[in-house]
Amino acid sequence: MAVYLFWGYSNKFLGMSIDYLSAMARDITIAGTQMNPSYYAMKSLALIVGGVILLCFLLVKNEIGTLFRGLRRGDLGTISECSSSIFAIVCFAVSYVLVTSVLELTPGSQIPFFFFGGAVVAGVLLLQDNVSEMLSIRPSNIGYAVREPSILISAGSIVLFLVMTLNLSMIQPVSQNIPLFLSGVILLMVFYWGWRISQEEMKPSVQARRTAALAYLALLPFIMFLLLRVLYLQHDPDPVMQNRWEIQFDFMDKVNTFKINPWPMEVVANFDTRWMFLKAAVINSARVTLLSIVLCVILGTIVGVTRLSSNKLASTMATVYVEIFRNLPLAVLLFLIATQYGLQAPLFIEEEFLLGGAVFYSNQGIWFVTVASYQRLVMGLVALALLRAALRHMDRIKPRFIITPSTPQEHLRRPFSTLGWRLEALASDIFLIFTAVIFINFLVPFVSTNGGGSMAFIAMAIIVYALAITSKLDDDGMNALQIDDSESGLRKRFTIWVAAFAVAAGIAVSKGLSWPEYLKDWNGDGVIDAPGSWDIAEGTGFEITPFFLAMILGLTLFTASTIAEIVRGSIQSLPRGQVEAAISLSLNPFQRLRLVILPQALRSMVPLFNNQFMNVWKNSSLAVIVAYSDIFYVILVMMNNVGKLIPLFILLLITYQAGSLAISAVMNWYNTRVTSVKI
Repeated sequence: MAVYLFWGYSNKFLGMSIDYLSAMARDITIAGTQMNPSYYAMKSLALIVGGVILLCFLLVKNEIGTLFRGLRRGDLGTISECSSSIFAIVCFAVSYVLVTSVLELTPGSQIPFFFFGGAVVAGVLLLQDNVSEMLSIRPSNIGYAVREPSILISAGSIVLFLVMTLNLSMIQPVSQNIPLFLSGVILLMVFYWGWRISQEEMKPSVQARRTAALAYLALLPFIMFLLLRVLYLQHDPDPVMQNRWEIQFDFMDKVNTFKINPWPMEVVANFDTRWMFLKAAVINSARVTLLSIVLCVILGTIVGVTRLSSNKLASTMATVYVEIFRNLPLAVLLFLIATQYGLQAPLFIEEEFLLGGAVFYSNQGIWFVTVASYQRLVMGLVALALLRAALRHMDRIKPRFIITPSTPQEHLRRPFSTLGWRLEALASDIFLIFTAVIFINFLVPFVSTNGGGSMAFIAMAIIVYALAITSKLDDDGMNALQIDDSESGLRKRFTIWVAAFAVAAGIAVSKGLSWPEYLKDWNGDGVIDAPGSWDIAEGTGFEITPFFLAMILGLTLFTASTIAEIVRGSIQSLPRGQVEAAISLSLNPFQRLRLVILPQALRSMVPLFNNQFMNVWKNSSLAVIVAYSDIFYVILVMMNNVGKLIPLFILLLITYQAGSLAISAVMNWYNTRVTSVKI
């Protein structure tokens, strides 16, 4: 059954791929006009198809990194170690020159056999894994090469491939049914080497390389079909299909025709381009994802710790929460939240205020009191950050070993090392605060206007550099602190922070507060207008739309149930002796949790958190259920309006992939911080 299924799979995909390649390679030029709408120049086919085969070969060998590192060190011996990859690159270059400038291959048989046969020969060389031995053959050891079957197979496959390609018309059984012949070769190679690898008689390194080579050869029919199918659809003879699959984005420069509810960037239908609407949608998805991540970590940690509580009522309630929301589909949860909020929230004209007018809520949204000047709020936060830097400077002690940078790269990672161990750390803290202010200053124009992308990118690069400086100081042990945790020291520190928060709050509200202003008389004539025109005055209060609230609640409640299980499992995986040691130090339960349990449990929690945070980003695509204007919602409407399915789908994939990679990069960096062991 396995032989039959693999034969059918290989023969089917190779047959369709060869048909596509033959159609695209056929040059029908009449009076200077190309009559074949599917035609690709041989230079393009050789570069694309041959490049994919070369890329697969290099990925299986996995020698490029070693080659670059060796050449950077000036070690020419790595050339011989990576001879297989260099041989593949040379073969690709020679083949490209031959098929584009020297040989005249027929599109019906020779061109398909050249590309697909070459891909099969690449698989044979990868499985034999003896290219370096084959290249080391000299007249002095020709006898060994003749007696070695593996070298004969590798060299013979190359020679046989070249002879068959140039004389394919004379080999009628192969030229008339290339898929059948290549499928038979692939079938024999896959099952023979699958049996050889299953015996586990090779070295582990050789076993791993040949396993990867076997996977390449088994997946080769599907890889080639997928590549050639996409290429063919770009030049499909059917104009309708070609219009759908044509990967061009000029339609995104035209104005968009539907409305969305973005914040803080305002886009106008029939005025702004589709690129601006996509940018606003990305900002919408990013802000709902970031806020949900923060809230689900807080809620999930509380619920996870509560599940381990000795209080039966508390642990049972936490367990019930986890079991309900973990087993409830997110789409259903979002639908329930959206519908129930719309039914239970008061109408807009009912004037429901809380806390003396600080909060106005209705089925059209919630408005909160906010500061009148966000610049003053940032100033207050900067003041708190500077106080923290000053306290760390006071608590800093001389490290046991002072590491001085010696190379230009180390000086780049520690630019303030000339200031001495005490001032270097203070300067790095101040530099981090300064770069954070710069980042905020350039981020606001980017997320609220149509431009500012280049400056925001530069500001992000600067703040990443500042974080790298701080982490390098920690790695070198130059940031040692000794905190006074006595009763008087803690009381003093508490007093300082209370006063600091009071001063920061005073700075933040120094220009007053912006209260939600409920307007009934819009023209100011003293007559109350119709209830349908009542609204909150623009620029007063801070609005949370029902769509955003539904997304936040749904993502937070759903993800927090999984986060709670991660927290519970990570805590329970700790040795019991750690908790007993904390008890022996007379630490109360909160101190045990904050100082002993959670810091150690973070090592197993952070990798799992990474997966959940990426799930939050991808689950935000369900915002279409609550009519929230996220990436998927905007792309979906554009697909219905424009019909450019493939380009828009590619934009969707790239956007979600970029967001997932960004989250993964941040979490991987944090994972290295919490899992690093310093002795």
